[in-house]
Order: sequence, then C-alpha cells, then structure tokens
Amino acid sequence: MASSITKAPHNKVSSTLRSIEEAGGTTKHLDWIRSSGNAALLIQFIDEQSGLSEKNPYEMTVEDQLAALRRANDEEKWGINEDDFVRLAETAPAWPRGKHAYRSFRIRFGEEDEGVAKTFEAHVARIKSIFTEKGFWRWEHLHSGVERLRLLNGNHTHKPVIEWVVADLDTHRKRDSITAVRGSKSLADELLVIAWMFPDRIRAIDYDKLPGLFAAGYESSVPEDGGEVWRSVVFVNFNCGCRRVYVIARDRSSDDSDFSVPVLRESPALGT
Repeated sequence: MASSITKAPHNKVSSTLRSIEEAGGTTKHLDWIRSSGNAALLIQFIDEQSGLSEKNPYEMTVEDQLAALRRANDEEKWGINEDDFVRLAETAPAWPRGKHAYRSFRIRFGEEDEGVAKTFEAHVARIKSIFTEKGFWRWEHLHSGVERLRLLNGNHTHKPVIEWVVADLDTHRKRDSITAVRGSKSLADELLVIAWMFPDRIRAIDYDKLPGLFAAGYESSVPEDGGEVWRSVVFVNFNCGCRRVYVIARDRSSDDSDFSVPVLRESPALGT
C-alpha cells in the first residue's frame, strides 16, 4: 500500500530529485509544481501513464446514462414513463470512486417468478441489440423459466422497480468457489444492465486486468449437464477471438480468477 510522500526515506527523495535534474529539471520546474493546482495535474499525468489512476475509464455522466436508458426504453418498448426519468435525474448519486466501480440501474419488470423471467429476457434482448446478432451468443441451455432460473435472494423479492445502484466489478477474484463468496449483495439482473449500458467495458474483457463477470445473484438449473439442480451461475464474458459477448452459465464451484463475482456497493446517497 502506498504511503505519504512525506514519509518517504531521504535517499528516495534525493534519488527522485536527481532523476528530475538529469531529465533537464530546474528550480523553475519545482516552482511550477508548487503553483496552485499544478501538483494535482502532475499526479494525474503520472497516474494515467503508470496505470496507478483509480479513475474508471468507462465513467458516464448522468445525462449520458439517462440517454442510454431512454434509447433502450424506446427501442425495446419497455414503457418507462417520463416521471421515472425525472426522478432518476433528481436522485442520481455521484459517480463512485474506484477503477472498477460503476453507477448503473436496477430495472425490473413484473413480480416474483414471472417477473424474474421477464426481467432476464428483457435485458438479454437489450444486450443482443447493442452487440448485434453477430456479436452475441446465448447458451442454448440457459433458460429463464421458474424451474431454470431464480434469484439467490428469492423470487418473492422481485418487484417492478427502476432505480440507481452502485456496483464494484472486480470483487472476489480470489476465492475458493462462487458459493463461498456470493450473498445478498451479489449482482443478478443488475449485471445484465451493466453489460448493455457499458458495452466497451465488456469488449475490453481480457481476463487479466478486466475479468469476466459472474451474476452470482442468479441461480441457474441446467439438467442437460447431468448434475444436481441449481448448481450453475449466470455469467457474462467476451470471446476475444470471435469478438462476441457470451451470456452463459457455469458451476458455482468455480474458483477461476479470470472471473470476478461483482457486488453492490453501499451508497449513503441511495440509502444502502
């Protein structure tokens, strides 16, 4: 973990100053750094060049996110009314800190069992619309019926809602299994929204700096696999070879660190 510069050993400070001098640095450069706001610019430049920056490169403004939601609403015929857009504009939390933190939406249609299926299909359809038929693949054994897909928190918790959420997409990469780390804050349909809201983030998945994503708030049953029921978890990944987004399921015993198990963050602005 990084420490304050004032706590750096004297020999490191002297070595840094010598490096600056060897690069042509003078007292005028030091004077400029000390001028109002310039030190922050220097740190920002260093962070960007070195990869130390905690700024999320996929950050969106509230206006852009609402515009993306409005396009989805119009194109998918979701029926979200103008009052909801006004409310969302008035209640948007600040963009969260952290390279892998996202402000997004929870958008649910219908109630309980039927609602879970309706919401899942709506967002998978939107992902397909964004990535196009050529750039999208859904596993043929991933179904949304009540015997095939359910919420970890219980289908009884599914109600119609459109609200902001804050999520971290880099959590639980090191784990014994998905079962060991999943919980009430694991993403379900919220992850599907992120997939269509931030398509460039999905296309950038490299399984190193940017992992594939488990929606561990879902439980999936895949009898075709021959195992016990409710063993699978929905996930979103990207095939870098054929350039296609995959919506698929995998056994919850997975400890594969190429994939994260994202969670909802606490957000005082949202009362969570």
